[in-house]
Amino acid sequence: MARHRQPRELAELKGATKKDPQRYKKEAPKAGKPLGKPPSHLPAGVAEAWKELEKCALPGVLTIADRFIMEVASSLLAEFRSKPSEFVAAKYSHLIGCLARLGLTPADRQKLGTEKTPEGNPFDEF
Repeated sequence: MARHRQPRELAELKGATKKDPQRYKKEAPKAGKPLGKPPSHLPAGVAEAWKELEKCALPGVLTIADRFIMEVASSLLAEFRSKPSEFVAAKYSHLIGCLARLGLTPADRQKLGTEKTPEGNPFDEF
């Protein structure tokens, strides 16, 4: 099975567009609007989880196009918090997958190039 195509923004951050510029000629449509407030049909606990996830996300990453996956992630997070003993392993995997797609895991933040590693060796001065 083929891998999912990565967004152009991610490819630019990784430097893939410089390596193979022909591959990324097409511009993907952009959702210029911000994520916005939680939908009114969400229960209070899910809306609180939405707001917390939005706070934890990197600035400018989440847009209006992410509202559906945000709804799923916040529902799963609220369910986990309300009944952790009844939260089955498959739901854990699904929640972690949703968080990863939203850039809310350490590995995915690193892929976005937001965490810089220190340059140089700290022992160079000795």
